[in-house]
Amino acid sequence: MVAPVPALAVASAGLSALGKILGGVGAKKAGKARAQALEYSAGLDLQEAGLAAQLGLEEDERVAANLAVNAAAGGGGGLRGSALAVLDDLGRQSLMKARNTSYAGMTAAWARRNDASAARAQGSNALTEGIVGAGGSLLGGFARAYAGGAK
Repeated sequence: MVAPVPALAVASAGLSALGKILGGVGAKKAGKARAQALEYSAGLDLQEAGLAAQLGLEEDERVAANLAVNAAAGGGGGLRGSALAVLDDLGRQSLMKARNTSYAGMTAAWARRNDASAARAQGSNALTEGIVGAGGSLLGGFARAYAGGAK
């Protein structure tokens, strides 16, 4: 007949090992889901930045058109000299704002993609930790059972 204490120690170790493995699997799935959400958000960041840049360019084009109409209607020959310089400067500033907006979106997307990679790695590490912990629990349980049975 098997002594009850060693059998309980082995059963306890087995349950502990199973719990650690299941915890690791759950953490890996959670990391994968978080990574997918972050990748999706990165795509939204890029779309949002592109739209904001486009809207900014369109608004600046409306302002430039309004300035051109006012300069032409104001007499004095229309678009010359300082009026033309203002329109040229507005065009350069508008493009710079659009580039900055796009760059900000790309930077935000890059950061989210890095976070997604980190989430995947954390999930994989948690699974590995669960497997190693399960092995430790089993070995500890068998050692306790063996020590209890050897007495």
